[in-house]
Amino acid sequence: MNSQRKIFINYFFHAIADLRYAYLKFTHASTNDIPETSDIDLLIDKHELNSYLDCIRKGDNIEKVNLDKKSFVTYVSVYFTDGSYLELDLINRFDRKGVIYLDSESILNKAVKKDHLKLASESHNFEYILLFHLVNNSDVADRYRKYYSSLSVSDRSEIFAYICNKYDLSINTLDELYEKKQRGPKKVLRYVFAQPINKGVSKGIHKIRYIVDAIRDAINSKGITVTFSGVDGAGKSTILENVRVTLQKKYRQKTVVLRHRPSLLPILSSIKHGKKNAEKLTSQNLPRQGNNKSTISSLIRFLYYYVDYIIGQYYVYFRYTLRGYTVLYDRYYFDFIIDSKRSNISLPKPILKWCYYFVFKPKVNVFLYAPPEIILSRKQEMSSNDIQQLTGEYRELFEELGKSNKKQRYISINNTNLEETLSVVMKQYVKASV
Repeated sequence: MNSQRKIFINYFFHAIADLRYAYLKFTHASTNDIPETSDIDLLIDKHELNSYLDCIRKGDNIEKVNLDKKSFVTYVSVYFTDGSYLELDLINRFDRKGVIYLDSESILNKAVKKDHLKLASESHNFEYILLFHLVNNSDVADRYRKYYSSLSVSDRSEIFAYICNKYDLSINTLDELYEKKQRGPKKVLRYVFAQPINKGVSKGIHKIRYIVDAIRDAINSKGITVTFSGVDGAGKSTILENVRVTLQKKYRQKTVVLRHRPSLLPILSSIKHGKKNAEKLTSQNLPRQGNNKSTISSLIRFLYYYVDYIIGQYYVYFRYTLRGYTVLYDRYYFDFIIDSKRSNISLPKPILKWCYYFVFKPKVNVFLYAPPEIILSRKQEMSSNDIQQLTGEYRELFEELGKSNKKQRYISINNTNLEETLSVVMKQYVKASV
């Protein structure tokens, strides 16, 4: 059964049949062969941008559409109701940090029709792939090398002649252009930088556009925070890792994983045991096993970690959130409320709960639980009664917080089926993402 993403792709290319575009980096037999993790790069006429966006929004089964507009491209993120995802890069100018590396009109004018698609010619497609990698200071990816090696001799000869003539190259094969340190690629880049559009007033105008784009990106590109809580053995680490991989590979999101707190301040025990040993000992701490019964000592420990939350949350915000990262917390402040003994703290729960008011509220908070017998089959660190009690207290807390914090999501999931849990988490992520 085709995903909603594949159905949409087929619809989309029929819907834009009368618009000017050139599909870039298309190296597949058909649109059905486009990998689930691949985006679609289209060179378009900038005057027709709204027509493309209208076609996208009219697609079926769309959960939401996010736009990231820059002067040279509009990134369109399409989220579908079945959890599939597609990113469309609608390019109107070949621009990398103010350097114009290709002429858009010539590629649009020479686009080649194939079935229901309009593709950049093989020569222009190769040129774009080559320059895209070079201006990003990287070697040409292996998948493109394999594709061009698979072309017929006549196709490779046509590309070879076009590239050598345009850039005045003395090379023997296209393979000599794939490594950025070789003479051929260096000469290609010199040609690009020497073009009139990359000099004088034109260069200044494009640099200003780049700066404006960068400022807008800094203002608008905000990430979100997702926390995962659960008793040991509820599958928290497995779900978190799967979410991280999904965000990176499928949704192409930058992610960072933090343990319990921002950790701007070191673990208290690192003073005695050193940082590495302290982190190891902390990870081995079991629920409800703290033996600290001193109120003063508990208060000092709590205030130390609380300061880390209060100050560290701004550090995390400026370092990660403002730069578009999705921050994933493996445990969060909720542990202090429900199981403070784990951190060797013994203080009244109402005080710890009240202090949450001043802590940053993540957009999505997930509490994972499972029947005691399943948890005990994974980890035998608690009794069945303790598992049930902790689970009940966490669920009660999440229900309470969910009612009092309408802007955040507090969800409890019976984590007995990996795929179902991931589906719920990702749908909550999509709804919460800006």
